Amino acid sequence: MRIRSRGITALAAVALAASGLTVAAGSSASAAAPLDCYGSSNIYSTSGNNRWPSSGWVTTSSVCADINVRPNNSLWVQTCFQATNSCNKATWISAVTWGTAATGVLDGTKFYLHFDRASVGDVAY
Repeated sequence: MRIRSRGITALAAVALAASGLTVAAGSSASAAAPLDCYGSSNIYSTSGNNRWPSSGWVTTSSVCADINVRPNNSLWVQTCFQATNSCNKATWISAVTWGTAATGVLDGTKFYLHFDRASVGDVAY
């Protein structure tokens, strides 16, 4: 049985190498951050006021350093912050691509997004 288990292990290693997949011993946090951040995204949908959420605020997490939006249609978006009672400059984000609505946002920051038109898509924060 010992030979069989070694053979299976060797076959698995060859299959992994042949497929082009690799197992990293360690990876940098910056390389993993976008995948982890985007993987935690939520679906958003604006109401008649082109705002998400339609009322109140959402709170940033430690998963993303930025507020990222992937709209189904190209649009302008602003991030509005509770602490300053103001919105940042509008950012153009193309359809079905991830764009940054606000950068370097602290964990626990309350915000909402204001769009220039009705929109549905994904948001990661």
